[in-house]
Amino acid sequence: MAKDKSLALKLLIDKQSNHLITYEFISSKTGYSKRQLIRLSSLLNKKDSSSLLQHGNVGKEPVNKASDLEIDFFINMKNKYPKITISQFRDIFIEDVLLNPEMAAIVESCNLQNRSKTWFRNLFKSQNWKSPESRKPLRRDGRAAHPLRAPSPQKGQMIQIDGTPYDWFGNGEMWTLHLAVDDATSEVLAGYFMPTERQIGYCYTMKLILEKYGIPMSLYSDKHSIFKSVKEDSITQFGMMMEELGIELIYANSAQAKGRVERYNGTVQRRLPNDIVRFGIKDYDQLNEWFNTFYISYINKKFAFVPLDPNDAFVPIGNTDLSQIFTIKQDRTIKEDMFSLNNGYYCLIDEKEKRVHIINGTIITVCMDVFTGVLTVRRYGKVYNTLLVSSRKRSPANIANNQKELQEFLNSMKK
Repeated sequence: MAKDKSLALKLLIDKQSNHLITYEFISSKTGYSKRQLIRLSSLLNKKDSSSLLQHGNVGKEPVNKASDLEIDFFINMKNKYPKITISQFRDIFIEDVLLNPEMAAIVESCNLQNRSKTWFRNLFKSQNWKSPESRKPLRRDGRAAHPLRAPSPQKGQMIQIDGTPYDWFGNGEMWTLHLAVDDATSEVLAGYFMPTERQIGYCYTMKLILEKYGIPMSLYSDKHSIFKSVKEDSITQFGMMMEELGIELIYANSAQAKGRVERYNGTVQRRLPNDIVRFGIKDYDQLNEWFNTFYISYINKKFAFVPLDPNDAFVPIGNTDLSQIFTIKQDRTIKEDMFSLNNGYYCLIDEKEKRVHIINGTIITVCMDVFTGVLTVRRYGKVYNTLLVSSRKRSPANIANNQKELQEFLNSMKK
C-alpha cells in the first residue's frame, strides 16, 4: 500500500479533537506504521502540515553533485570511446582510474568518486551520449521473445560454438571471431579470429579448449556446412575430427536456440573494440593470443556463473596426439608410386627418405595437418611422410573481355 502523507497529517490533526480516531485506523487508511504516526504527531506540535509535506531537501543542492572538473574529466574520457555502453564506461572508470595507483593525483584533484550506475545513466542522458546497447523487445505477456532454455548442469557437458563477423579494429576490415561458450556457466572457453568463418578457425578454437580443459561431451552449433554435411548420411571433415574425439555434434534449428553464444556475440561486439583500444592491441596475431591468455578470464569474471553441478564433464586428453586428430582426410589412388592432390604429385617416403613402392590402383588415405598443411599417409599402423615430386601445370584459359576479342578468338580457331 502506497503511503499517503497528506491524509495522515489531516487525520492526525482531526485526532486531536476526535478521540475516536485511533492510530490503527489512520495506519489502515494511509499505510504508515503506528511508530511513524507518533513521530509525525510530535512534529505537528513544532511545524504546520504544509511545511511537513515539503521535502527537507527542497532548494538544496544534492550532496553528491559532480563538480565541473569531474564532468570535464568524463567528457575527455568519453572522447576516447565514441561507442561504449554505460556499464562498460563505468567499469573502465573504476578499473583504470579509481583503482589505478598511478591516477591517484588526478582522482584527488578532480574529486572523482565511485558513482552508481544510475548516476552514469543520468550523465549519458545529460550529455546526449548514446549507448550502443540494444535489447530485443519483450512479448505482450512480458516474457522474452526467445527465453533461454535451462543451462546444462555440468561444465563441459555442452559447448556452444558460433562465428561472428565484425569490424573489431574499426578500420573497415571484417574478421570473424570463432567463439566457444560453455552452456552450463556462460563462460567463454576460447575464441579465434580469422578473415572469414572457416573450418581452421573452429579447429584452433577446439585445440585451445582441449589443451586447457579436456574433451567436452558435445558441441552445439548451427547447420553451417562446416558442421553438418549437405549430403545425407555424410559427415564433414570437422565432424570426423570431433567423432574421433568422442564429441557429439548437436545442431540448433535457430539462432535463438543457441542463445548463450549468440548473446555473447553481442556482448563481445559491444565491449571488445573499446578494450582493444584500451589495452593497445595492434593486430589480429596479437589479438588472438591476448584474447585467449587474458581477455576471456577478464570477461568471465563479469558474466560467467557457477554451474549447478560442481563436477565438470571434461575428459582429460591424456596421450591423445592432437596433430593426428586435426587432419583433413582424403582418399587417393596410387599410380606409378604417386598420388595427386591440390595440383601436385606426391610420393611416400620412409624414415630414410627413400621412395616407398606401392602397387598401382591401391587406395590410400592422405592426412593433411589442418594447422601446418603437412601431408602424411597412415598405412598398416605406420605413418609415412610425403614428398612433392612435381606440380601439375594447367594451360592458361583464353578469356575474351569483349565481343571483338571473342570474334578474334573464334577466327583463330578456324585457322
